[in-house]
Amino acid sequence: MTKSGNGRDGTGKPAPSRFTGTPADRLVRLWRSNDERFDELLDETLDSRRQAVLEAALGKLHEEERPEFLDEVETIAESVRRTDAQGDDIIATLFWLAVEVSGELTQPPSVDVIERALDSSGLLENASDTRLLPAWLDPEALVYLEAADRRALLQRMLTSNDEALRFAKDEELLADPADAGIRLVSVVGLVEEEASLIDDLDQEALPDPLQLVGGDYDEPELDPVEEERIRQALASFTDAVRTADPRVRRCEPAGGLNDLLDLLAEADWADEGDLGELASFIDVASDETSDAVVDTVVTRTPQGLFVRAYGADGHLLDERAFALDGNQMDQAMALLNQRCRSVAEG
Repeated sequence: MTKSGNGRDGTGKPAPSRFTGTPADRLVRLWRSNDERFDELLDETLDSRRQAVLEAALGKLHEEERPEFLDEVETIAESVRRTDAQGDDIIATLFWLAVEVSGELTQPPSVDVIERALDSSGLLENASDTRLLPAWLDPEALVYLEAADRRALLQRMLTSNDEALRFAKDEELLADPADAGIRLVSVVGLVEEEASLIDDLDQEALPDPLQLVGGDYDEPELDPVEEERIRQALASFTDAVRTADPRVRRCEPAGGLNDLLDLLAEADWADEGDLGELASFIDVASDETSDAVVDTVVTRTPQGLFVRAYGADGHLLDERAFALDGNQMDQAMALLNQRCRSVAEG
């Protein structure tokens, strides 16, 4: 959520008209003083893809301030306020879909089907326009999409799908169509809404329907009738997408990119049994590294998989056998490819 500044420096005195120092210094000072000019300076920084300035600002903050600052920067990066061709005040925002697919991905997702399902579900009832990028995206690559990169993707989607596709290819965000088996991918969309409607919703502190799917939303609770309407709309949407595209096993909208990554990391995307244990095994191994990088070597056995986890320096972190049936084997490999830097069979 964007800060609503009061133009004061915390002492009751008006804030100075401009701050001295580097762009990173100014970002920190404006943010700490809750100055409304923070948004303007941040937009300029994001639009010019000056990620180094954001990193420098992050380094100037106290450790306890960094999560809030980073969360705000990344949220603002995925949304812009602009005037459309008709002169209306519009807010354009990226939104993401988490998709579990099975089979080849040489053909792009059926974005027309997804758009119709979204329209008919009522999930984006305030949208004046909705577009999806016809491409399967690799969630592992999206983990490294910095705030300035998110803004760049948004700007290119506003220009055209061709520009956005070119950006996705250049940044190596596309899922490898040659990968086989069951895996998790993503689809990105752009929703445009009248700014006045969004401002009214912000004042009422209503949760975003796209973020309800994670079940861990901290905003005030909805009226039970409205919450049930949204959950039924979600079910209708996912059923429509699965029916139209046989490759899709599961499809859920997930708000912003951080919401998508959190959703895909949840264990309930895997079947019950040792798949959940495998996810925990990788999480524990990742926690034992300084850079969260894990490489794995897997051996197929009659009972399932034997997995060895290594750090980036080649040090063995842990090893364990997992009992899996035939269907779970593909899901286990998909999970490992999602969570690990590399997966080798040996």
